[in-house]
Amino acid sequence: MPRLVDPEQVAPVVGGLLGAVDVDGGPTDEQVRLLRALTTHVWDRPDLDLGTVVPLDPSGVTRAIGGTDAVRRFHYLLVVLELCRHPFTAAQEARVAEYAAALALDGMGLEFCRDLAARGVAAARADHDRFEANLRIEQQEPELRTHRQRADDTDPELVERILALADLPTGTLGHALTHFYAEFGLSVPGASASELNYAFVAHDMNHVIAGYAPVAEGELALGAFQMGMNDSEVSWLLCLTNLAIHEAGVIQLGDIAPKTETLGRVGAAETFARALARGTRCTADFAVADHLAMVEVPLAEVRARYGVPPPDPDTPASLR
Repeated sequence: MPRLVDPEQVAPVVGGLLGAVDVDGGPTDEQVRLLRALTTHVWDRPDLDLGTVVPLDPSGVTRAIGGTDAVRRFHYLLVVLELCRHPFTAAQEARVAEYAAALALDGMGLEFCRDLAARGVAAARADHDRFEANLRIEQQEPELRTHRQRADDTDPELVERILALADLPTGTLGHALTHFYAEFGLSVPGASASELNYAFVAHDMNHVIAGYAPVAEGELALGAFQMGMNDSEVSWLLCLTNLAIHEAGVIQLGDIAPKTETLGRVGAAETFARALARGTRCTADFAVADHLAMVEVPLAEVRARYGVPPPDPDTPASLR
């Protein structure tokens, strides 16, 4: 998938992102760390010193990248960096809104942040619930999209089907999925009542194929990876959901407790940026594939089919 930022656009994109977080006394250490990681690992510009980059105001960014594909990537990263300010402030949201207005940007992430700043956590949660409901079908495992499930439903047949994959040869996608559940002590989708069970099947398959553990850093990395692979509305929703849970700390999903400042942990920003870069190197989007049709295929072959780069060995968020 294309990176959407041409080499000559990297400096103005970085300058614009730097300007967008220059509020309340300047960018936070976490925002600087993440922007430096993106500059190094996504755009291959470790030489670009953030200490000497001139921040661009909204009009400067618009002159530099307006009307190009770089605006799309700038939009998403603008929201990611916005959510990396702790505590979240109205000044940060207002500054981002200036860039959004100049570039004619709108959408889920900006609306989420706008309501978080102006109306509080409950409003932001309601926004997220609405976004998720509108795109729920697209998140589900393709084979299960014709199934109907309510929030108070379990699915014993799905549980039995997934557990049976443990009998497949070691190294197959199906066997790797059951190992994933056993290794991390996770419930199999369908065992607990949830209207998201069929989305969890696809989500967990994507963890296995991309090679990220179901820890906070790994969840954020998977969201970034999927955005790099295909920055569709569904990918952006999944990335935003992970940020809302593990970075902004305003959403609780099932038993997953909300957390803040995950990208401020040692190595987490670099893991996120490397994941985004890995995703851009895939040759096709496996997130929307029929995973259940591939359970007997070796995991290595599935990864080769979609051009998935080897998992990053330098991060504890990677599956071993």
